[in-house]
Amino acid sequence: MSSKVTDLAQVRAARDHASQPISRTLLCQVSNVRAEAEVHRHIGFSDALTLEELHHIFEICFGLPEESSPWHFFEHHDARGQRIDPKHTVREFLRREGEQIDYAWGLWDFEVVVVDTYPRDGGTPEALCVGGSGSFQTPFDLTAVNAALTGQETIDEVLELVASPVRALIERTRLYDFVPLLQALDLHREVTVDSSTLGKLRSLPREVTNEGKDAFWSMALALSCMGGRELTDSVVETSMAALGWVDDDGHELNGPAIRELCTASLEVLESLGAYGVHAAAPVDRLDIYRALVRE
Repeated sequence: MSSKVTDLAQVRAARDHASQPISRTLLCQVSNVRAEAEVHRHIGFSDALTLEELHHIFEICFGLPEESSPWHFFEHHDARGQRIDPKHTVREFLRREGEQIDYAWGLWDFEVVVVDTYPRDGGTPEALCVGGSGSFQTPFDLTAVNAALTGQETIDEVLELVASPVRALIERTRLYDFVPLLQALDLHREVTVDSSTLGKLRSLPREVTNEGKDAFWSMALALSCMGGRELTDSVVETSMAALGWVDDDGHELNGPAIRELCTASLEVLESLGAYGVHAAAPVDRLDIYRALVRE
């Protein structure tokens, strides 16, 4: 006779978990278009947020004045529809590409349109501004916006997890856009790289000059973005410019020049499958980058 007993509490917990909708990140274009000016932001945020939480994100992304102005969300079909209770979640109204709601702050009206959607995991930031143009009062500063969205407490927690050279580079450049990237790397996750690979990673960087070391750690963060060569070059160029490195003519360094500064270390990454034309699958590269940048 079997002595197996069903744990009803465990069954209920599993059932409740299965019934929960899977969270997604919505990438939305949020726009205020007036006769005299246009202000746009591209913002990624969790569809599990309430509209009240989304309102606070918009305040940060647009730098809305610190005053008590009325604000509301509205349904949108062919035109503005009914006002929405801000206690509702985003996913009740925005789920797929092309769907729209409207947002009003004072006398300013905004269109919120879904551009794309992505699956989320435990390391995905709640919200991230990925670009924009125009402003209402103060000039648009993407780094400052994302630092405010992330919050100083979260920034401190994330930087505690990374290797000291990475932490120092972010603090020197003040490019806190890297913090959501590091969150997405899920630095708490166990890595599966073998001891030989880990030993080689711990030997990096191979460069001895400060410029070469900065080039390597900038490349490490850029490669962790998992983008193409153009994006990687853009990230390292921004980082090295923020650090004040220039070429012999006083011009900002370009991607190829920065790669040249840390060739020896990139060759090690290439031998491990983390760089170059014969790089390993994305999931394997992420594991290597995770092991490389964390404490």
